[in-house]
Amino acid sequence: MATQKQSDPRERILEAADRLFYAEGVRATGTEKIMAASEVAKATFYRHFPSKDDLVAAYLEYRDRSFFEYLDTPAPAKDIHEALARIEQVVNRSDIIGCPFLRIASEYPDFAHPFHRVAIAHENRFLDYLTSLLKPLALDTKAAATAILGVIDGALSTRMVYGTSREVAIVSPAEAVLKSFPSAKAPRRS
Repeated sequence: MATQKQSDPRERILEAADRLFYAEGVRATGTEKIMAASEVAKATFYRHFPSKDDLVAAYLEYRDRSFFEYLDTPAPAKDIHEALARIEQVVNRSDIIGCPFLRIASEYPDFAHPFHRVAIAHENRFLDYLTSLLKPLALDTKAAATAILGVIDGALSTRMVYGTSREVAIVSPAEAVLKSFPSAKAPRRS
């Protein structure tokens, strides 16, 4: 008996779009290619995603949700160091060739474009995540989180340029960044 295809056509479409958009880019990937890869008919495709833009939006939502679920699995990181170790681990996986949100931002450089705005929202959410993990430290958490995000985005950009042939460090550069921030002084008591 032949193996049965995954029954949910919407999931098959999203999985195919995820692979193709990430590897080849959104602009370079047509709906016909996604239909062929997901083995769905045109009518089925458009029933689930009335336009390619709807599919791209669902792809970005999926990527955002998956990333933050990864960070919280099996449990939320207990501190910034544990989070950085998880991020370094995922960034160096053999299937990671950069950040899907940085890739989208480069494909759609107009800041007003809906996809670029989603990339900005993802970066802001990630910045908030890092900031919250830095709160126990006596330093400018927003500035430190922004600097760490720069380290992470730089590492992901390195993966975009070199592919999987080069592993990137995140933990040690991020910890060096943290050490460069002066500790906030405790307020004086009268």
